[in-house]
Amino acid sequence: MSNVIGYEAYNIDVEVAFLIVSLIFFVFMNGTKPRRTTSYVYVFFGMLFSIIAPAISIAIAYIASDMTYEKLGMLRICMLSYIIIYSLILFDVSMYLCTLPYRNRSKESWYRIFCMAFVALMDLYCITSLFSGNMISYTGGELADISAFIIKMNHCGLVSSTFSLVFALTVTKDMPKVVRTIIFTVYPLCVLLLILQRTNTSHIILAMTYVIPLAVFFILFHSNPYDEILGLQNAYSLESRFEDNIFLKKPFYIGYLIIPSFNRLDFSKPTPEMADAFEAIVSYCRLAEDKYPNLYIYKQSAGTFTFIYEAPQTEENEKALDELGDIAEKTIKDIDNLATIIMIDMPCFKEIKTIAMAREMVNMLSKKHVNPLDNFRYRATLEDNKKFQERYRIEQELLDIRFRKDPDDERVVCYAQPIFEVESQSFRTAEALMRLKINGEMVSPGLFIPIAEETNCIHALTLVMLEKVCMELQKLEKEYDFECISVNCSAKEFTLPGLSEEVLGIIKKYGVDPKKIRLELTESAVADDNNKLKKNMYKLREQGISFYLDDFGTGYSAMARVIDLPFRTIKFDKTLLYQSIEDERMDGIVSNMIETLKNSGIMTLVEGVESDAQNDYSIIHGFEYIQGFHYAKPVPISELRNYFTKIKK
Repeated sequence: MSNVIGYEAYNIDVEVAFLIVSLIFFVFMNGTKPRRTTSYVYVFFGMLFSIIAPAISIAIAYIASDMTYEKLGMLRICMLSYIIIYSLILFDVSMYLCTLPYRNRSKESWYRIFCMAFVALMDLYCITSLFSGNMISYTGGELADISAFIIKMNHCGLVSSTFSLVFALTVTKDMPKVVRTIIFTVYPLCVLLLILQRTNTSHIILAMTYVIPLAVFFILFHSNPYDEILGLQNAYSLESRFEDNIFLKKPFYIGYLIIPSFNRLDFSKPTPEMADAFEAIVSYCRLAEDKYPNLYIYKQSAGTFTFIYEAPQTEENEKALDELGDIAEKTIKDIDNLATIIMIDMPCFKEIKTIAMAREMVNMLSKKHVNPLDNFRYRATLEDNKKFQERYRIEQELLDIRFRKDPDDERVVCYAQPIFEVESQSFRTAEALMRLKINGEMVSPGLFIPIAEETNCIHALTLVMLEKVCMELQKLEKEYDFECISVNCSAKEFTLPGLSEEVLGIIKKYGVDPKKIRLELTESAVADDNNKLKKNMYKLREQGISFYLDDFGTGYSAMARVIDLPFRTIKFDKTLLYQSIEDERMDGIVSNMIETLKNSGIMTLVEGVESDAQNDYSIIHGFEYIQGFHYAKPVPISELRNYFTKIKK
């Protein structure tokens, strides 16, 4: 290639080749939506300078091969330019390496100062040598000797590569294995190439030493894969663009398009139906992308797609989103008349900081879709965002509580409602009631309990509650006469294999009598035959713990199934009480149930009693225990001493 271009003194084949490689990679970096992480900026500018540097080195070789005294000044200018550009490349490569370990990113400003100081010293060293005449040897004729220039650039590269290797060795424990493997493969290769360059200055190969690491870093850590059929990127790429837009404060909409019937296709067995599905999606993607250049669609699964539409929140842009939905409906219906689509979009509210938050909000909004046979189109509102932020705040607090499992956690507040015993005309038991306090405000159980169950935090809350109850029981047992305090358990957690051991471990920790603890299960917990539930119940009963069946009358469990399990007390739900007072037929049913349970040796309790009429009905029908505002409201558990009878000494 050198002969073709017209100079023979210096072989620049490698420089030309890597100039082309740099150009190709730079085009890819700008046209394939790469992952723009914190360190990506160094790869980007490093590759940009990697286009300029080989071009200058080719110019230097060309001038030196056809030298005259008049070109000496031009040669020095080219060398000065190369020194500056090369130092910037070394700066970018070094900074990229410094910011690869996540822990180091907080120290980025310090690394930048250090690398800039190194670059400044390198420039000073090289520029001084250049203008003192130590880099060019020319005594006349057509050839100038620039081997000293190549060697000095080589020295700078060796110092930089050596520093990079030493640095990598000092932070190796903070790097993932794949990153360590790349660094300890690429940098020794660069050092070897620089040594080869040092021994043969007639073949210029400097470009290899910086283009290779930059290209490897881009391919492994920033290039985004595309689906070869749909031409769409994946969830990894979506996260990258989302974070970019948040960082750059770009206004955009994010949306989800779901085609449930397509998600059920079995791709391991290609069928004509599958080909039609692909055709529909490909048609939709091409139509949508051609119509809206600022639209980016990402594939999540066969029938689930996420899109980002980079545009401010305006009525015109919302009409564009409506058109996207229209196109989707028409395209899909042309293939399958029975197919439905779910399309949910929203402007990226300032509180939505991560793609995970956006996904959770969409999941919340998707619950508005009632009829699965109908298409569902929805755009999030400010009110939706407000509700989601409240839910998300509660969810994060619950996850933190689950992580800490601290019995002294002040966010979990233990209240208790005293329960009236009809026979003794006194308060003998109480139900512990969980409350959540966030930033000084109480959160309704109707709000946080479902979230706790969905996020698998309910078991941690139950254990914290049990510890708080046991702490109070330690004090009450010594001074007051009472039967027990009950603690609610969810259906899900009571089927956990190790539940009985955890419960007994807490009771033993505080040294309280197991008979003073009763566990409440909702009727839904026993609706299905579950051996794990039954095993936990009998194991705990052997240790003296009794059980309440809560909310009886709201579920679907058979009476035989209820009697078969070791329940000591059945709690009738207040709705059953209210219906019985108003409806004679329901009154007869409730009376028969009470009689059946009593004949089976099971105690009965009615909750939600608020009026004199409800109280009289409960007493007449033979309920042993009555719970409700008519007798006592929930109070902090420490105030139970105001309701229980003090032991006479």
